[in-house]
Amino acid sequence: MKELKKYSGETILLLSMNKLLHLIDDEFQSQNAAKCDLFIHLGFETIQYAILDKVRDELKALVEYELNAAWSPISLIEAIKSLPECEKEFKYPFNKIKISFDSYQFTFIPKELFTEGNVLEYSKFIENTDAADVLCKPIPAAKIQNIVKINSDLHLALKNIFGEALILSQANAFIQGISKYYLQSNEASFFIDIHGKHIQIAYFENSNLLFYNIFDCVNADELNYFILNCIETLGIDVQNCSVMLSGKVVKDDQSFQRVEKYFDAIQFTDSSLIVKHPEKFNEVLKHSYFPLISLDQCE
Repeated sequence: MKELKKYSGETILLLSMNKLLHLIDDEFQSQNAAKCDLFIHLGFETIQYAILDKVRDELKALVEYELNAAWSPISLIEAIKSLPECEKEFKYPFNKIKISFDSYQFTFIPKELFTEGNVLEYSKFIENTDAADVLCKPIPAAKIQNIVKINSDLHLALKNIFGEALILSQANAFIQGISKYYLQSNEASFFIDIHGKHIQIAYFENSNLLFYNIFDCVNADELNYFILNCIETLGIDVQNCSVMLSGKVVKDDQSFQRVEKYFDAIQFTDSSLIVKHPEKFNEVLKHSYFPLISLDQCE
């Protein structure tokens, strides 16, 4: 456990982090960074990053750290700064840097109803948060604008650490990725992204986004509740709806078993559709980091 430090008169406990995954191509060097993009996801439970070579169209790095405690924005900033990559890889001159962060504080505005000058008015639909900045990022595939709040200290720290990075919420990458690679215009599609303590759910009909949300979800029984609630509330015809899974789920685990209680057509997303995975990354299930790698679809 790391030492206690003072910040703005408050004592905070810096997060220690377990390294869950660390795969970096032996050929990747700082001089190659200019042709690569860096993608980072700040999750509720983990920090993930990937490096994509945009010239060769292949994955160069995939790394994940586990956050060992419930984090505050300030402790998350300190955790990011404590990563060894902050002294090395994150300082490389990447072509682009894109950062997503998990958040419950967002609202969608349909493109046809959106007015640029009304962003602050739209943000009033979001739960009030002290010292928050408002970001407005389009999700072109769904024809919506995503208005999201981010802690002001965290937002400033990310800009100081990463410079002119694109910063957006988890919804942008998830929806863009599945819209690009998995929607069929004549069918209903149900997408579930499963993690240790939360899930994302998106539902489409005729390629149109009808529902998206992110929920606290700590076990398979809670997942079962959310699936059943979506089926009933959205009127999903389970016999004629495909299901795609991503995140921390494998065939026949408890989460998968809850899904197959209701659906027959179940598949896993595949991030190698977005970027080639060299042999070094074969040990990684290609659906596990689909939302992270889907940042490639965001601009």
